[in-house]
Amino acid sequence: MYLVKNNARVLYVLCIVLMGALCAPIALAGAANQQALQVVPSYVNPLTGKIEDTGNNPGLGQGMSENLVMKTPATLLVDSEGSIFITFRVGLVAESIDLAIQLLDSQGQVVETLPYSIVEDHPDDNTRDIRIKVPHKDPVLRISLISIPMGREVVCFATFAPEGEAVAIPLAEITEDDDSAISIFENSANDEITGIADEDRGQILSFLAIAAALLVVIGGAAGVIAVRKKKAAASAAAETPSVPSDDS
Repeated sequence: MYLVKNNARVLYVLCIVLMGALCAPIALAGAANQQALQVVPSYVNPLTGKIEDTGNNPGLGQGMSENLVMKTPATLLVDSEGSIFITFRVGLVAESIDLAIQLLDSQGQVVETLPYSIVEDHPDDNTRDIRIKVPHKDPVLRISLISIPMGREVVCFATFAPEGEAVAIPLAEITEDDDSAISIFENSANDEITGIADEDRGQILSFLAIAAALLVVIGGAAGVIAVRKKKAAASAAAETPSVPSDDS
């Protein structure tokens, strides 16, 4: 009987260990880090000191750059897989087309054109929140568009500086109606969180299914072992010859 109880305890401990191992990736998948960023628009390429806009007017160009790349604080998001996203605000939406965002290397040269997604439009002030995926936390961006009133391409640049410490946010606690979601823009960027949660949901469900299956198998094995031990003990007791008493 002692062996039966001992084996049951061992199997119980194994169940706990396996559940912990399976739930660890789920816990990691359920959190993201966000950090507020200061946006620094620049008419001059900050890495080369050169103006790339064909208007070549520093006096007017810096103001134009600040109307294109807004100084509204941006948001840096690092998801559970280490991917880095930046959400920031651009202006002149109604007066421009063909927005392009390009990543620069340390020499100030274009490395690649970054795709972007629209997080939210703000028609009242003619601005838009957009999100890009970047390879590191301090990118230098070349931003260009076609200005409809000017009839030409406008070019400026943007860098980012951290504001405060990064904050961990459990994705499972964020809903569509949660104003404390990942973006610090008012009522915006909730799609960033739900999108990442959707990507992780399949993986989480797979882990849960595996964990449940393992528990069923281990629990069944523990039951079979216990029953066999009891039968063996009962059989041994039945086969043991009785010892005559001294009174007989």
